[in-house]
Amino acid sequence: MIDERAIAEHFPDRPRGYFDHAAVSTVPVEVESAVAGVARALGRGTRGSSDWHELTDDVSVLLADELGVVATAVSVLANTGTAINSVARAIPFVDGDEVIVLADDFPSPRMPWRTIPGLSVQEVATTAHADRTTALIAAISPATRAVSVTHVHATTGDALDLARLHDACVSADALLIVDGAQAAGLFPGAARHADVYVAASYKWLLAGFGAAVVATGERFDDRAVPGLIGYMNEPSSPRLAVGHSNLFGMAALQAAARVRQGIGLEAIRAHTLSLTRRIAEGAAELGLPPAAAEPASGIVSLTVADAPTLTDRLKDRGITTTVRDGALRVSPYLTTTHDDVDLLLSALTELAPAHHPHGGHS
Repeated sequence: MIDERAIAEHFPDRPRGYFDHAAVSTVPVEVESAVAGVARALGRGTRGSSDWHELTDDVSVLLADELGVVATAVSVLANTGTAINSVARAIPFVDGDEVIVLADDFPSPRMPWRTIPGLSVQEVATTAHADRTTALIAAISPATRAVSVTHVHATTGDALDLARLHDACVSADALLIVDGAQAAGLFPGAARHADVYVAASYKWLLAGFGAAVVATGERFDDRAVPGLIGYMNEPSSPRLAVGHSNLFGMAALQAAARVRQGIGLEAIRAHTLSLTRRIAEGAAELGLPPAAAEPASGIVSLTVADAPTLTDRLKDRGITTTVRDGALRVSPYLTTTHDDVDLLLSALTELAPAHHPHGGHS
């Protein structure tokens, strides 16, 4: 169980009725203090450099434990897009090689491959309730060199079975590249089942903007030839980082990781899933069916009529949600309480008749 009073100490400005963590999560007060600490260290110039090195090492250990990898596998880059583009340009493709992506996936894992000469990008189309993992495995061919996907779909909240997909990739000698932006923080140990796992700092990691965590495995490292080179990664190195990391972003990641791990990663996951299941079940009873058959992440997307208007009406009642692909996306997390869910379901009870997907009356 999550102690809501303890959570309030970490998040004293927690906004009530906030269900948009899949866009930007709230950050704990410890992040503010940590970032200020970096500024103080930099105020001493190189005399504060011992603090920088200690920070870098500690972040790698904290995040490696959470992702299920060794500390030397972890690096911090600017953002998810930069990270996946760096990965794409580090794989030595030849003409005729193929990368598999999901047609309706977020752009970050889909787009970077399109500008690589001679590389074919195979888009796998799926339906709303399709088994995405099975569809991806079925698409793997002898030409496949990589599969690039999101762990959790940004609209539906569907989660791939990474262990199963990675086994299929290994059998085909293909790399599995995973954008974990909508998963890291809720799926402890997930990077064990990927050759590259990338996570944005500003969503479920609770660290605000400015960094992306990258975990690489031996299968990627053994074949990587980075296309971006700087003083941090000599040509013979598989490292993706080419220069200094954002120390402010690393401090935020460190502080947020300590908060999450202090509360308990499994406790946070259990709390979040209890909220998404309540929302999905309550909305379904109101005639607003969820896009995913069974909530498996922090995202619930509801099939509604005129989602933008419904979002505005919820906002008028102090409830923050968003619209994705015509659906109402609801994303609770650590700071969300069951009272918040009561508030949401009460509002949906009032508003649902006008937003039933098959027609309703105002």
